[in-house]
Amino acid sequence: MTTYHSIWLMPAEKDLAFLTELNHELAGIFGTQIFCPHLTLVEDQPRSADEMSELLARDFAGEHAFECPVSTISETPMFYRSLFAAFEAKGQLLALKEKAISAFGKGDLKTFVPHISLAYGAPDEAKPAAIDYLHRTLTGRPIRFDSIAVAESAQTIPIEEWRIAHDHSLTPIRPAT
Repeated sequence: MTTYHSIWLMPAEKDLAFLTELNHELAGIFGTQIFCPHLTLVEDQPRSADEMSELLARDFAGEHAFECPVSTISETPMFYRSLFAAFEAKGQLLALKEKAISAFGKGDLKTFVPHISLAYGAPDEAKPAAIDYLHRTLTGRPIRFDSIAVAESAQTIPIEEWRIAHDHSLTPIRPAT
């Protein structure tokens, strides 16, 4: 049996707690599933967690933590991109995606939509009020990313079974003196 893994860019503790709270709130409103908020760099790889972790350690060594502001709140009819906080594909976020494509041999910059999902499978009729609220709450808010994780996750794995197998910290940003 092949186990699938993905590469997630993870929000720092404070931002992860905030986004998790939003996910729980929206899950209660929509009756949708709870999951760990993340930004997917590579999805559904039929490789072991150890192999993917080794590639991360080799190819992402020395990468720094960074902040990226939420550019907008959006939605699509796609289950996994039902309601999300979007980011502009530029700077270090774009550089990490390019590096992920090179390291893992999967992905395309043309189709890269950097985002953190806030709800999966949200009902269309309930989205407008949530989008309005989330625009006021999140648009422009900087999210700090401080690690890259190997997650046991794929569209073929039930969401409640997703888990982080390995976590690689990004080099902290030195405070200005």
